[in-house]
Amino acid sequence: MTLRDVLRPHFLNPVRLGRIVAYLPQFVRLFYRLFSDPRVPILVKLVPVLGLVLAISPPNLELEIIPVLGELDFVLIMLVALKVFVWLCPPDVVREHVARIAHRG
Repeated sequence: MTLRDVLRPHFLNPVRLGRIVAYLPQFVRLFYRLFSDPRVPILVKLVPVLGLVLAISPPNLELEIIPVLGELDFVLIMLVALKVFVWLCPPDVVREHVARIAHRG
């Protein structure tokens, strides 16, 4: 997902936003399972941690003065960090965890 995708009006479509919110618990489970899986390399596990550090670092705190931009940068940084984290995880491990989450319901 690029910045262009985020800023497109269809991204803010209530139906699409509703689907994203509906799947949020599964995404959280996937990130937690991948983060706690010993088959995922430690360097890959550093990606979300570094994303969080970058999102709360002092230069970004200056943007909190601007109401919408302050929250948007945090969300975008974390979204990119989590997508890169899943992308860098071994594909078979990701598929295994997605299948377990889907089977569990």
